[in-house]
Amino acid sequence: SDGNVPSVVHSFEDIGPKFIFSIKVTTGSVPVSMASVTIHIPRDTKGQNPLMYLTGVHTDQAGDISCNAEINPLKIGHTSPSVSFKNENFRHIKELNCCRTASCSNVTCWLKDLQVKGEYFLNVSTRIWNGTFAASTFQTVQLTASAEIDTYNPQIYVIEENTVMIPIMIMKPHEKAEVPTGVIVGSVIAGILLLLALVAVLWKLGFFKRKYEKMSKNADEIDETTELN
Repeated sequence: SDGNVPSVVHSFEDIGPKFIFSIKVTTGSVPVSMASVTIHIPRDTKGQNPLMYLTGVHTDQAGDISCNAEINPLKIGHTSPSVSFKNENFRHIKELNCCRTASCSNVTCWLKDLQVKGEYFLNVSTRIWNGTFAASTFQTVQLTASAEIDTYNPQIYVIEENTVMIPIMIMKPHEKAEVPTGVIVGSVIAGILLLLALVAVLWKLGFFKRKYEKMSKNADEIDETTELN
């Protein structure tokens, strides 16, 4: 159905399964005075169905780290909001990400006075909205968050890979596969062409000619037998 499916959310468990990931920042042989990490979390589809819900951001206590994030925006646990889901077709979408197929919420963390050869962790807790994927049509789709780091001084601090992808594969094993009409028509045409090619080969090999001669011979024998009787 294309209609909205409302659901009352009393707790995080009503949203769906947890998805927790950690971002590790490792420094080299030069101290860094300031760096920022921006985490992009797919929030909604183009059809306004919710995807991931941010429930917490926890930072390493060893460093001077502060984060700006909209955590639990619906105040779940204090209120019981009603959330609606509508059918969307994800069959032709391989990935739900912040670039083209989803709108995102951002988490920005600032890391100050990073030590030489240090390790710093950002732990992000989310929930995946079950209702969206239950209402939508697909077999397999990848939900991808991402994170990027900036040191604000690329001339001094060279970062080989400043972006990392955080993929989640979501599968709906009982969903029937959709066979496009073009594939069906193409298969029929291919079958007809193959049959015509086979007939042409058999004709060149004289298969039908031999069959015709044998049938003619059998008919002549039947006529002769009839005359003798």
